Amino acid sequence: MSNKSKYLLKVMLFFFAFAYVNKVFSDSRNLYFETYYRDTVPEIIITEGRLDSLFESFPKDDPWEKTKDASALSWRESYTLNAFMDLYEATGDIKYLKEVESRGKRLLSHRDDKRGVVDGSGKSRPAWSMASKYVVATGILRNAQGDTVMVLQSTPSAYNNQTKIYVKPRPDQNTFDMTVVNEHFKREEHFENINLNSNSSRYIEKIVNDPLAPYSTRSGTYYEKSNLVRVEYVNPRIGEIMKQSIELDPIPLAFMGYIGIIYEPLIRFSEIVANNSDLDQFDSSSKLFIRSAEESYMDASQRLWVNGPNSNEGYYLMCEKGESMPADNVGQPFNYLGKHVSVELALYRITGKIDYRIRAEKMANLFKNRLEYDAQKDLYIWNYWYEPMTTVGWKPEDSISYNVKVFPGKARTEDISHGALDIALVMNAYSMGIEFSKKDVSRFANTLIKNVILENYIGVSRWVDGKGEYPGYFNALHRWLPLAKVVPDVYEHIEKAYFKRGEENFFFSANLLKWKTKLGYN
Repeated sequence: MSNKSKYLLKVMLFFFAFAYVNKVFSDSRNLYFETYYRDTVPEIIITEGRLDSLFESFPKDDPWEKTKDASALSWRESYTLNAFMDLYEATGDIKYLKEVESRGKRLLSHRDDKRGVVDGSGKSRPAWSMASKYVVATGILRNAQGDTVMVLQSTPSAYNNQTKIYVKPRPDQNTFDMTVVNEHFKREEHFENINLNSNSSRYIEKIVNDPLAPYSTRSGTYYEKSNLVRVEYVNPRIGEIMKQSIELDPIPLAFMGYIGIIYEPLIRFSEIVANNSDLDQFDSSSKLFIRSAEESYMDASQRLWVNGPNSNEGYYLMCEKGESMPADNVGQPFNYLGKHVSVELALYRITGKIDYRIRAEKMANLFKNRLEYDAQKDLYIWNYWYEPMTTVGWKPEDSISYNVKVFPGKARTEDISHGALDIALVMNAYSMGIEFSKKDVSRFANTLIKNVILENYIGVSRWVDGKGEYPGYFNALHRWLPLAKVVPDVYEHIEKAYFKRGEENFFFSANLLKWKTKLGYN
């Protein structure tokens, strides 16, 4: 196979893996929504009594205790808290506020700085670390005296905590065999007769490291460059390595991409309390939640905020260069920015601090300026990310990302689940008179009605351009309901699909009840 063919194959594998990891994130989140609190019933009833019954039977357990990972709070607990806030807005019953207050304080107790733990940077941040399958992982190979011989780092975008290394010295002790295995990817890599001599043709870095390693990891057995690890460091003073096996350890990261998602329901709580003197009993908790969110955004804005690419645009980085998000030093996708806009605009309304609004406006502009208008259907289509990820990408010599040495830029349409978080950006900005007009909101409503919901009202498409039916995203529909503020028909279409599918979901029903009440359909 020619070098050009090999490169093209790696590019293809990269995009396969990128789509796969996105599916992993989305499927894990949607599995929770679709099955954990779902029931098939003869008739779905959207009433206060029915939702109250579901609320009373709702589990009280703390999802953090099961996984101790930020993803449990962002994709699980925050959605639970938002459902409780929906029920308060629908009913005015403060028992839902009490539940948010209690769970919100519990959630804050898991923040890194509150637990006194540090992430891979060595600092304790006002955020929540993830340290399982979605971060870079590393491992150390040692000699018999326990000295570090070499350091290995993962290259795929996920499941690096399942990568295992097996080393077996050869009789001459100057060479060794190394096997790298990842059971999730069903992949084995065998490197034979390698050594630590940088002048040798069998030097480990020459044999193992692939400068164009994509996120991809095809299944099978391989004997050439690795798509699971790369050698980060070799101690040239140590010439022997002992027989050993290790499993890569995830490098914890206080991931700021999650703070908007996690804080949104708490700031919803705080704003309602701040604007209602009858809720003074929640005042101290409201102030706690506001203060906590401000601490997190102070840290995030100082380290990760970037103005650009164009005038009056801006975004947050995934993490600093060299930190353990695989896509380090690049902008957060639109869905993360969507929740940042929601929270920062609320913080602006509460505190009056103009920096929150300025950043929200720049993120809204970034998104608006990259929408594609379908004139025939009068709707918008957009991508998951923005440049350079959607355009030129980068090469190793560009030195953009430490963890991802090469990224073949290509536009990829947004999926309807992440797209619901983008809709939060649109509607929160619209409500503040920022960037989006009623006509814009109407076009997003058309995206939902014409592209997302299938004609049979039982299924949904996978992408916002209407392609690829994907049942796993059905319960993302209720998170498009804010469009009903401008286009009430959105409620009718989403309710019709929900009833026709016939599978009761607590989160879905709670949001429908809120909008049913707001629109006066009771």
